[in-house]
Amino acid sequence: MADIDNKKIKVLVVDDSAFMRKIISDILNSNDKIEVVDTARNGSEAINKAIKLRPDVVTLDIEMPIMNGLEALPEIIKLVPTAKVIMFSSTTKRGADETIKALELGAVDFITKPSGTIVNIKIDDIKDEIINTVIQVAYLAKKNNNSEEVKKLIYKPIHLEKPFNSLMDGKKTRYIVAIGTSTGGPRALQDVIPYIPEDIPATFLIVQHMPPGFTKSLAARLNNLSK
Repeated sequence: MADIDNKKIKVLVVDDSAFMRKIISDILNSNDKIEVVDTARNGSEAINKAIKLRPDVVTLDIEMPIMNGLEALPEIIKLVPTAKVIMFSSTTKRGADETIKALELGAVDFITKPSGTIVNIKIDDIKDEIINTVIQVAYLAKKNNNSEEVKKLIYKPIHLEKPFNSLMDGKKTRYIVAIGTSTGGPRALQDVIPYIPEDIPATFLIVQHMPPGFTKSLAARLNNLSK
């Protein structure tokens, strides 16, 4: 992992559209903390270039010929475990479902592709999001380099002096746990939610920064994971 305080973040851009590869590369290269080391046209090419170039971050399209993003994602994570993958997703129902699946497979976060044709595409609308997400993902990867230690902190059992039932008997007390997440949040939630016991006397409120249309797919996924 590059030291983002002193070295540029190395990014591999993967998209079957030459136009999108050019636009995304130009946006990322406009920031002095980021360097696009190469681009790839499909998942197979992305795997080979990721192994060779060892990027810090890979931006990965989902819909591609030969090998799509969902097929390439597990291979990139397995063969280049230091690379953090950000998915580029469409805003369709299918795109949302595939994006949640990608997070389940190990992607750190996602960015929605701007809608419209090549002529009127509003890439400026997501310029800051692309740059900020890449930088934040690289920063998180640097800080959370010992995942096992982090898991020990997250999953450490909580022991109360009294059992849950006795705490609630005859009382109106209601416990609320609020979880706020942004970059990396959807993936983190899928790691945390399954460990919440079914008999916990609390309501959980999750505030997740994500585009409209994706929350339903995420909620359905978390519901399946939750006890």
